[in-house]
Amino acid sequence: MSPTIHTLPPIKASPGDSASLKDQIAAALLGSGQVTVPGDRPEDRQWAYKRSVPTVVLYDEQGLRLYDKITAHAPEYYPFEDELNLLKTHGQAIARSMGFGQSPRRQEDDKEKHERQKGSGGEKQPEKRWREARWGDMEVGKWNNGVNGEEGLGGGFEKGYDVVELGAGALRKTGHLLRGLATVVGEGDGHPPITYHPLDLSYPELDRVLGEMDETFGEELRGKVECIGLHGDYEAGLQLIREEKLSTLRRPPLSGRHDSIGQESENAGLSDAATLSPASSASIVTPEIPLKQLDYSPPLSPSTIEEINISPLPRPVTDSSCELTPCGSNLSAIPESASWSPLTEEDPLASPADPKAIHDAMLHAGVSKDAATPENTGRPLHIVFLGSSLGNFDRPSAGPFLKSLPLRAGDTLLLGLDGRPAPGKEGTRKVEIAYNDPAGYTRAFEEHGWEVVRKELGLKDDAGVEFVGRYNEVLGRHEAYFKSKERQTLRLPQGDITLEKDELLNIEWSYKYSHAEALDLFEEANLRVINSWKAPDSEYRLWLLERPSFRFPQVRLPLRINRTNNKINSKDVCGTIEKARNVPTLDDWNTLWKLWDHITLDMIPQEMLHQKPIDLRHICLFYLGHMCGGLIQNTKSMGAYASPTFLDIYLTRLTSGKHTEPEKFKLIFERGIDPDVDDPTKVHSHSEVPTAQEDWPTLAEILKFRDDVRARLQAVYDDIAAGKMAMSRRVGRMLFMTYEHEAMHAETLLYMLVQSPLTRAPSAVALPEWPSLATRWNQEAAKNPNKVLFIPGGKVQIGHHDLEAEDAQYPDEKGWEKHEFGWDIEHPNVTTEVRDFKVDSLVVTNDDYLSYLQSTGADLDDVNALPASWVRDQGEWKVRSLYGPLSFDIAGKWPLMASKLEIEAFAKWKGGRLPTEAELRLLWENEQGPRPDGLLANVGFKHWHPVPPTNTSTDTAGETLHGHNGGVWEWTSTELSGLEGYTASELYPGFSADFFDGKHFVVLGGSFATIPSMAGRKSWRNWYQANYRFSFIGGRVAYDV
Repeated sequence: MSPTIHTLPPIKASPGDSASLKDQIAAALLGSGQVTVPGDRPEDRQWAYKRSVPTVVLYDEQGLRLYDKITAHAPEYYPFEDELNLLKTHGQAIARSMGFGQSPRRQEDDKEKHERQKGSGGEKQPEKRWREARWGDMEVGKWNNGVNGEEGLGGGFEKGYDVVELGAGALRKTGHLLRGLATVVGEGDGHPPITYHPLDLSYPELDRVLGEMDETFGEELRGKVECIGLHGDYEAGLQLIREEKLSTLRRPPLSGRHDSIGQESENAGLSDAATLSPASSASIVTPEIPLKQLDYSPPLSPSTIEEINISPLPRPVTDSSCELTPCGSNLSAIPESASWSPLTEEDPLASPADPKAIHDAMLHAGVSKDAATPENTGRPLHIVFLGSSLGNFDRPSAGPFLKSLPLRAGDTLLLGLDGRPAPGKEGTRKVEIAYNDPAGYTRAFEEHGWEVVRKELGLKDDAGVEFVGRYNEVLGRHEAYFKSKERQTLRLPQGDITLEKDELLNIEWSYKYSHAEALDLFEEANLRVINSWKAPDSEYRLWLLERPSFRFPQVRLPLRINRTNNKINSKDVCGTIEKARNVPTLDDWNTLWKLWDHITLDMIPQEMLHQKPIDLRHICLFYLGHMCGGLIQNTKSMGAYASPTFLDIYLTRLTSGKHTEPEKFKLIFERGIDPDVDDPTKVHSHSEVPTAQEDWPTLAEILKFRDDVRARLQAVYDDIAAGKMAMSRRVGRMLFMTYEHEAMHAETLLYMLVQSPLTRAPSAVALPEWPSLATRWNQEAAKNPNKVLFIPGGKVQIGHHDLEAEDAQYPDEKGWEKHEFGWDIEHPNVTTEVRDFKVDSLVVTNDDYLSYLQSTGADLDDVNALPASWVRDQGEWKVRSLYGPLSFDIAGKWPLMASKLEIEAFAKWKGGRLPTEAELRLLWENEQGPRPDGLLANVGFKHWHPVPPTNTSTDTAGETLHGHNGGVWEWTSTELSGLEGYTASELYPGFSADFFDGKHFVVLGGSFATIPSMAGRKSWRNWYQANYRFSFIGGRVAYDV
């Protein structure tokens, strides 16, 4: 039987997009008349060019065969060999990291608890308005094996996985990936659980690859992987995914056995009309699918991203000469005997689901959804983009292309990306020989492109060209050119052109990415790194990426308001404001609310709502109400504490209105508790909470209150946009305070939840594949030992100028554009002199502290003598995490999270001490020191757990990658007090003054659960009691000089 291949309808072309190959070649050779010099160095001038040749000439059928010879016979071409070896070595780890075959922690317990919740007759949930799911919903935990999900299965969702490879790829590489996927999943129920879709512009290439796939890997993949080719360009394939039409291409489950992967059996066809005449080499089915434009992931097109060509194979693409062309204009050789058989809406789906019903049940009332991450109601999708094909794009275009990929929560992108080599002659030589091997395979491949030019233009007597290339170290790319052998005249349809002897024609390039450039690229594309695998002898990496349902970007845009359409828009200008540095946008609030709802409604089981994971704190239910209540009161007298209640209190002040009903909530939820650890009966002023469970508000009442308060906040933004409320500095401050307050308490709740065995694992990001992560962490730690840094003394700035009393001077948006808001403990700005000191480059790790305890003869059976972040599990000490207890083999390299007293004792044992607040600030300003935020820093829920700390390094582009502490706050020896000139807050009088008691000490930075805008604010000063053991706080050792 023959492989199944579907020819996709082309995306509607815009004028000029449908040029023939001949016209494209002619236009590129004509050029613009402007000379392009690829760089600013004198030697770059010899590589100047004004004409080009479209890269597509390299990829006809003969060109693809020549490319295969490069990968088969030119070992110098390291990108192929390194990627192949990575897939061979790590295929199963990659598969598990993608979510194939994972099992959740405490899976059986979770299932039992979930069944109890569904049958417990508990409180009826109100209508969903501000979040994606409630307890018991079929989508909760689906994609990361949470409440309902396991191995691609879950009630109401389609079973299995879709894998789409951009480009047919090379059989030798893709086969190892599919083998890894097949190894970790079980056989499907009458149908393979994995459907692999290679997407390629070349029909013969698809036919060949799928045929060879069956011959080579058929037995290993049988019953687990079905192969269905997609014939078309990238944009047609991606739009098919956006339209959620992949399911229309799958065959219904079969009761019998498949004779061969990717091949049709008698009962397997999509429709009777799908078969071809006997002369056909494969089955072509063209689904009649309306490819409408959706609100998310706008399609890539020349009108949105200029000068992009996507090559079907992992080789570099041309300069600006070759634009993306529609599927219909460049499809390679469809067999003439092929019959077109449209698939209508009436044709059956392989795995029926009702996306609309699910979507309707998940709507956020009044909340703008994340434009980049739509909801996932179908099978998990895994896009594969290998061969460093992204290097085909220039750097400004690569990020938008990745951002355009239609990834939903639970989907992944496996990206092969070549890194810049080490600077210098050796690195340059490595790249240049890879793209011009001594045996001449690359030369034959490249120069065959000129044969295509000759054929298309009808050239007969031209003098010809030769292939030349170089690695441009400054731009980080390999450049390929045709060099005219003689002065010659070429006759084109538009007129004759003359090529001078040795004139260069740009043919393709391949960009390389340093570590920092790759991380910047992913940040721009709104992608999170799940894991990566690096080749041992080059900078080539496989990156596994995802786009979570919510994400806190490292760099945020200022608040800007569009007064034309009266909507908040982060890209429009709020009056004359160009940068309101800390004022949250409505999108910021939506992201924070998604975080809160995930923590409170996905991670806390109902039986835990009235429990105290930490005795010193309130029950969990308190924090659901606390975060809704504090933002709304009279603008003139604004001053309160925290919750929805905190939000409501401040909103009431802001609007001079009434509290959201029920008003009694402000009495219960206004202010949390922070008792003296030594004597819990000593507490500051706080809300009086019910003592009996039956006296607490119900969950349904709290959630309705939450939704009403959120709607009230949105109305504030609407009023500002409409000009009904002035965007004064006081308004900006109140929005800032309530936003950061919610963020603070999200972290508080998480460090409480980590203490409870009932807490459900977070499913907002991919479930960590601990063995492969631990392997990489241990390898990196061995190359990244602690160092003692000498830090020269000097002056350091602490705090900033932010006096609340001055807000009255700014009644509208004018005059405070660059103002940075903070809390009263951050004002004013003071200068402190610091003497020379030494300090460890890395914070104390769990392994470090265990060695200390063992060396000092501590009683390891005494629970109270060990950090609260550790737990005894099955007779073994482990590290607590939101995913359950983890062995020291996994979490030993993580930063220790402990009290000041515990870390201080370690520092003294090591011959040092804790740094002062000023010393830690000076370390973070030193060039060789770490940073509490940045590309590498583990803040803002980049991970939902700590990671090993790292030292500062320089990548292969010469960029400094500052180290980080792994995702913890850091203790200092500085007692909490106001800075000189301190003034207590008017709006929140007891915010810091209640804690000037000699027992609280300054902590700096932020943890993995701290939003980036807080962790990165240099003036921010947090604090905890010295003997408080539960927060996400670590520390490092400093030494006197």
